[in-house]
Amino acid sequence: MDNQFSPPPVSEKLMDFPMAMVEIIKGNKITRVSWNDVNEYGILADGWLTIHTKGDFHKWTVNDGDLLAVDWKIC
Repeated sequence: MDNQFSPPPVSEKLMDFPMAMVEIIKGNKITRVSWNDVNEYGILADGWLTIHTKGDFHKWTVNDGDLLAVDWKIC
């Protein structure tokens, strides 16, 4: 029997915001599929939730869209 289905790699597993925060705490970088930019990602830096966007790091102000999103993934 030929099974053509193969699950996505672990790094492509989509998550909700709480799951994404667990990954940040583990030291992983996270991004959203909808951001569509490999240079836009979140990390934990010096105890602050930090986002890299527009070529620089900023303290991340989480909004409703971030909290409700289910398209988070590990970079």
